[in-house]
Amino acid sequence: MTDRKTLTTLTLLVLLIPVLFASGCTEKEPSAEEIATRMLEKQNSIEDYSYTMHMTYYIGEQVVENEFKTMYKKPHMIKNFIEEPGKEEETLVLSDGEFRWTYAPGTNTVMKTKIPDTQELTENDYLSLIKIALNDTSLSLLETEEVEGRKAYLLEGTPKETGEQASEYSIKVWIDKETWMFLGYEMYDGNETLTSRVEIRDLKVNTGIPDSEFVFKIPEGTTVKTMDPGDTELPEELSLEEAEERVGFEILVPEYLPEGYEFSYATAYNTSETAPEGQAAETVVLTYKEGEENMVITETVYEGQAPDAAIMNSAEDVSINGKEGKYLTLGDMKVLKWELGNVDLSLRGVLDKAEVLKIAESISEKA
Repeated sequence: MTDRKTLTTLTLLVLLIPVLFASGCTEKEPSAEEIATRMLEKQNSIEDYSYTMHMTYYIGEQVVENEFKTMYKKPHMIKNFIEEPGKEEETLVLSDGEFRWTYAPGTNTVMKTKIPDTQELTENDYLSLIKIALNDTSLSLLETEEVEGRKAYLLEGTPKETGEQASEYSIKVWIDKETWMFLGYEMYDGNETLTSRVEIRDLKVNTGIPDSEFVFKIPEGTTVKTMDPGDTELPEELSLEEAEERVGFEILVPEYLPEGYEFSYATAYNTSETAPEGQAAETVVLTYKEGEENMVITETVYEGQAPDAAIMNSAEDVSINGKEGKYLTLGDMKVLKWELGNVDLSLRGVLDKAEVLKIAESISEKA
């Protein structure tokens, strides 16, 4: 499966989770239109809900867990407490309907973003997402199980696409038999090895959550940084020369590319205006294409210390021209991380390990 196809499938799963809170299911597999109708009908009856979502990822021998607590109230009020691995404090992300507030106690900084008037998803968009998901996945009812004291339908999904480029995976989804609420899912790879699990705990619906829960009170002494909605638009596609003008370091490019791969475009980011003090970074992303396949090289220079990528802790140690690196396989995707001078580099693509290392070894520090 291509990089784009993998990301599309995972994105659909994430987008459909909140929709599944309002979904219906029958023992006879319904059509996409019937599923969409029941989801939207149920959605209209939900005024507010709250739950705790616990996520577990199994990466080789490593188990990574995180959790967030959510409150939602119509029309657009959301409150999330996000617990990150290795950090004691929780990040608060709150939307009051007009602004989105992001606050991490350790940074003493609040990011304030105006919420666009146009919502990201509409009812028609939900219908389109459901059709895409059903086109890619075959669903079947396995049995009824008990989940946290609730009787639930256990559904299994497998990819319809077959062949050498198809991704081998399966997913199990639990839907509350009485209320039709989403209770969790498990993802398995082609070897039937569990790769991720999501559990919904302490679910409450239509309890009359007051508006006061979604009022953000700025902590005393906290710096508030404001971001306009336009700042979150898709980055501009640049040439190498244009990208280098946007950052304060020389871009490193590979001398070797696999057959058929060509440079497509670059994007550049500078977070000096929005990041908390000491956490700013300049980043350039180089995208190379061979047909539908992407190979991406990311180069970042951090103002302070680079953040720890927990997902790479279980990665294989490799050597790149005498430099230490980390190599990880995530399904079809290969990820390589290493440093050259003050530049943090990562390379990802669906190439085999030998090609990934050969590309990395052809990238040299600027004199």
